[in-house]
Amino acid sequence: MFRLSIILPLLCVVSANGDYYTAISELERLLDVEAFIVEKFDEYLERAQQEQNNLKRFLDHIEEQQNDRGDLEEYFGNPLNAFITIRRLVHDWKFNVFDPVFNSSNFETYKSTLSDSLEKTNIKAPTQEDLNGATRALLRLQNVYQLNTDHLASGVLLPGEKNPLNISLSASDCFELGKNLCQVKEYSYGSEWLLEARKKLHGNPLGVISPNVSDVEILEHLSPAFNGLGNLKLAHKLNHEILDKKPDHEEALRNKLLYEGQLAKERSFAPRKQVDLPHVAGRKEPKESYKLYTQVCRGELHQSPREQRSLRCWLTHQGVPYYRLAPFKIEQLNLDPYVAYAHEVLWDSEIDMILQHGRGNMKRSMVGQSGNSTTTEIRTSQNTWLWYDANPWLAKIKQRLEDVTGLSTESAEPLQLVNYGIGGQYEPHFDFMEDDGQKVFGWKGNRLATALFYLNDVALGGATAFPFLRLAVPPVKGSLLIWYNLHSSTHKDFRTKHAGCPVLQGSKWICNEWFHVGAQEFRRPCGLVSDEGKFLHLENK
Repeated sequence: MFRLSIILPLLCVVSANGDYYTAISELERLLDVEAFIVEKFDEYLERAQQEQNNLKRFLDHIEEQQNDRGDLEEYFGNPLNAFITIRRLVHDWKFNVFDPVFNSSNFETYKSTLSDSLEKTNIKAPTQEDLNGATRALLRLQNVYQLNTDHLASGVLLPGEKNPLNISLSASDCFELGKNLCQVKEYSYGSEWLLEARKKLHGNPLGVISPNVSDVEILEHLSPAFNGLGNLKLAHKLNHEILDKKPDHEEALRNKLLYEGQLAKERSFAPRKQVDLPHVAGRKEPKESYKLYTQVCRGELHQSPREQRSLRCWLTHQGVPYYRLAPFKIEQLNLDPYVAYAHEVLWDSEIDMILQHGRGNMKRSMVGQSGNSTTTEIRTSQNTWLWYDANPWLAKIKQRLEDVTGLSTESAEPLQLVNYGIGGQYEPHFDFMEDDGQKVFGWKGNRLATALFYLNDVALGGATAFPFLRLAVPPVKGSLLIWYNLHSSTHKDFRTKHAGCPVLQGSKWICNEWFHVGAQEFRRPCGLVSDEGKFLHLENK
């Protein structure tokens, strides 16, 4: 007997663990899933000749996508490719392949074979949560970088940029984005995506692959969206278009009475009350640090020439004889608090080793202290830990960290490897612990300093932002970013709130080390003057 319960949970998306969108490294596996499905359905096409024409066109389209993908990191570095791939696996395969094939009668033998194959390969398909996560990622990119919806729909990430890969979103893609955004009350961008869906649906002839969306379906979400935006007249007009096409549409008939009643009330009162859109959308007013963060990420806010004129670049051996012939290349980025770049600290071979040992072990990144940590959209990435004891090959990197920072790794944490997904970010946060690290780290104390390796270059976005310092540090492969989280008296320095700007194009891999106060007595002696309470007003901004 055909075990439908095996195929549908895997490929028709009922799994609750949606993690593909949180890391580019996970997205690369999706094309292998598609390649597997293509292979198996090619076998079925030989037994289902009567359905071969429609199915074959769809599979040829997928195979063309597979052949044109090139480098996977570069391919999925474009957030539009990532969204299209997830949406295709969540929706197109179901409606264009699984539903028509599994409802026909010519495949009993094939069903059993496919079921056994899927059971052996243990394939995990993307879920609706992955699709929702990809939608939120594109919304995040639009919000932070103020991207135009029509440009994105045409495959253009930035104004003036060309579209060399000829990527564009279909009417179905735009509809899915608009529908998902409206469901979370993001009516402004949601309505724009739904309008793009209508434009593509009416402006382009339908191809051989069904867009799986109709004008009525778009209007069903577009009309309430404009109502949510406070444009009641346009909502009523669009609802009337639904009734023109389907006079017996139950929801449209109910909305007709609702809108006409609201319009009658509006005509009875003057002047018309303005609608507070953020309130309608149910949003909280973002903190000042978040506003500064988005401005820094966009390049609208930066340090003044006066602030930068005291910054220096120099070569130093840090008192280590080994580095007299090949000194560290230091670039100061801020003096107080101290932030600096050490360039060309990692070799390509070392980067490859780090990635090799980390891939396959990545899990969704969490926020919060041990025991109370949770996943959240504040941090969209995946990470793993590399312990020095378990990885002896890290000894040279560990020693190099001590040499370049002048700090001891005796109390340091294991290296954390992180990969950011579609529009991956980490909103403004502090690295130090609220309780000075006593509960979690004991004698080691709080996180004194952060050392962050960049393992690759990022095409667009992905900078490390310091909102209160008006500083954005772009990733440079092989370089190390260093800053102190605490004052010299080891009290918290609230100016060091920082964030990871969303990755607009490309993949972002980082590897960071946290140095703790413990064991630094002779490396960085505690200051004699207390800095407790300094810049305290920035703590909750």
